[in-house]
Amino acid sequence: MQRDSRMWSVGRTVAMAVMTLLGVAVLVVNIHEVVQADSRISGLRAHGRQVAGGATVDYACSSGRGASCSASDVWLSFRDAGGHDEYVPEDELAQALYVPSGRAGDDGLVRTTVVYDPADPQDAQAAGALHWGVADFVAHRWFPFALGVVLAGVGAAALVIDRI
Repeated sequence: MQRDSRMWSVGRTVAMAVMTLLGVAVLVVNIHEVVQADSRISGLRAHGRQVAGGATVDYACSSGRGASCSASDVWLSFRDAGGHDEYVPEDELAQALYVPSGRAGDDGLVRTTVVYDPADPQDAQAAGALHWGVADFVAHRWFPFALGVVLAGVGAAALVIDRI
């Protein structure tokens, strides 16, 4: 009977430790994505060139009850400093797209300012994305952050309570 009790205690401790480590891992991955997004935006703020351009927004729609549409891709078009026409996909920042707002013209483009890296014109974002900060990136990833905090917090608290 004592052996079963000890096995149960060890199993419970391992489960709590795994929960804590999983929560910490989720937080580390999300923090890494936020730091990368903020670094990229900071680089464009510091070295980017602003030009007039346009955005084409592709939408993915669900069907059935409660059908909805959301932006799945944003393509930016602009002319770089060398006079070359560029058409590049906007990269997600912390798994979020910046979607320029406004009416699309006859050509299907939403007029927007584009900021691009002159050394690499494929590195471009709509200028509105440059106003995003760490808090915005965390807000876009609120569910994974909340999940990580809950897993790490509950697991760590259970380990501490188990040891008291």
